Amino acid sequence: MSKRKKRLERIRQNPKNVSFEELRQVLEDYDFTLERISGSHYIFKHKQLVTTFALPYRKSKTLAVYAKFALVLIDKVIALQSQKSEEETDDDDE
Repeated sequence: MSKRKKRLERIRQNPKNVSFEELRQVLEDYDFTLERISGSHYIFKHKQLVTTFALPYRKSKTLAVYAKFALVLIDKVIALQSQKSEEETDDDDE
């Protein structure tokens, strides 16, 4: 299992105990880019999603609600990427 998947699984297993840096790294692993920083909020964007994700910086652990929402967005990205790869293999067969 890759480091990227291990980090994601660690957050899935315990979303209450995630540091800001861990969550930021997982978002970047799945091609989210830091669009801007607005005060203490880091705004992330993904090219395949319409929505943005505001992650507030906290020295201690991030709130579980932010980790859970990040997981929802990452799952959407994974689904879109697998759908895209399936379409590409279908195009190759024709």
